[in-house]
Parts: sequence; structure tokens; C-alpha cells
Amino acid sequence: MAVSLRLLGRDMLGCRRSPFPGTRQPVRLLFQSQKTNGTGNARHGRFWQSWRRMSDTAGKAEGGKGFLAWYNGMLQKAPIPTKAITSGILFGAGDAIAQVFKMQKEKGTAFDPPRFLRAAAFGFFFLGPLAHFHFNFLEYLVVRRLAVSAAMMPFVKVGIEQFTYWSPGINAFYHFIIGAMEGIGFTASVDRVKERWLPTMKVNYMIWPAVQLLNFKLVPIAHQLNFVLVVSLGWAVYLSSLSGHGPKAAEEKKET
Repeated sequence: MAVSLRLLGRDMLGCRRSPFPGTRQPVRLLFQSQKTNGTGNARHGRFWQSWRRMSDTAGKAEGGKGFLAWYNGMLQKAPIPTKAITSGILFGAGDAIAQVFKMQKEKGTAFDPPRFLRAAAFGFFFLGPLAHFHFNFLEYLVVRRLAVSAAMMPFVKVGIEQFTYWSPGINAFYHFIIGAMEGIGFTASVDRVKERWLPTMKVNYMIWPAVQLLNFKLVPIAHQLNFVLVVSLGWAVYLSSLSGHGPKAAEEKKET
């Protein structure tokens, strides 16, 4: 058992025989400096230089030109940072849309850059990387370990995702992390989760099971997160509206 868990953990980091598609590039190579020669001299700019280096050849690897070929190449060469950047951009865009709606509805309301940055940071640092492992883990568990038939696969994936760890956990985590980034304190962040988690889950179950059935049925695994992120433009608008500044939020910020 210990050996199996060790091998599974190694696979999740992207080793050669990983059961998770799209993670063959070890994570440590994306976040650690790389040696330039045998003397051990390291290149600077650990994260961005690694990403830019792979970006330069991504389009060629796909055998085509244009943004789509380049992006598909980046999904193969650097899946985690590529999905993190995509998630940060789209989640931030969702918050910006929510703020614009609020500005139109409530005259005198100004755009809140820190709120926008918090949403983008959640997408970049948390949602993108976590969702990458989530979708690949689902593929490994349902298709390879459980060997579920193709007809039943989307339904099993949706059941696991929506009613076990992912949807309940990521929605609670969102409200807690946004509260922490706002600086309202641990206790107030937990109270925010208690207050907003159930309403969030009620709306979640009105939208995401149907969306994910289509996603798991029709979309290749490398692009499943991107499909979710496009739909999440509207979802981020809803979540951002819950985390917007109202009387409740003002009271929470008083806690140090």
C-alpha cells in the first residue's frame, strides 16, 4: 500500500508513467530553476522563464500557427501554469463584469481594483492548479481504475464531482480564501462560509450538473477546465456578487 501511494503521488507530479493525461512535465520543473550546464548554474525567473521557454516552441509542437495551436501546445508543455493563467484571467473578468453590473445598478459605485485582483488571484493560485488535478484525477479514477463504460462515464464523474469532495469543497474554499484576502480574520472568514455556502450550493446544483454532463461527454480532458472557465464567467459574476461590499461585508472588515 505504501509503495502504491508513493507511486501515485509521483504520478500526480507528472512523472513519465503518470495515469493523469497532460501532466508529463514534472511540476518541479515548472517552479524550480533549471541548470544551464554541468556546473550547476541556474537560470533566473523560475516560473516565468520556464513558461516562456516552453511558450516559444508550443505552436511549432502542434504543427500549426495561430493562437489556438499555440495554446494547445502550451497545454501539453506546461499544463498547470497555462491553466492557472487562463483561470486567473477569466475569473478576474467575471468579477469585473459583476462590478460593472453593480456600477450600472447603483449610481456612485466605483470600480474596486483590489476586489478584482482578489478574484484573479483566486483563479490563478487556487482554482486553475486545483482543477487541473481534479479533472485528471476523475479521469484516472472513473475511466482507468473503475473502468466505467463510456455511456455511464459522464454521469459517474458528475456524481463524484458534485456530491463528494469537489463542488462542496471548492465553494467553501472560495468564500474562505476571499475573506482571508480581504483581511477580515479567520473567524469572520469561517462565518462567511457558514452564511454563504448553502445558498451557493443551491445555485450550483441548478447549473453545474447539466454543464458538466456536456463537458465530460463532449470535451477532451485537456480542455475541460477551459470549458468550465468559460461558463464560469457567469458563475464568477454570481460568486463576486456574494462577495461584494455590502453592509455585511463592512461589518466583517471590522474584525482584526
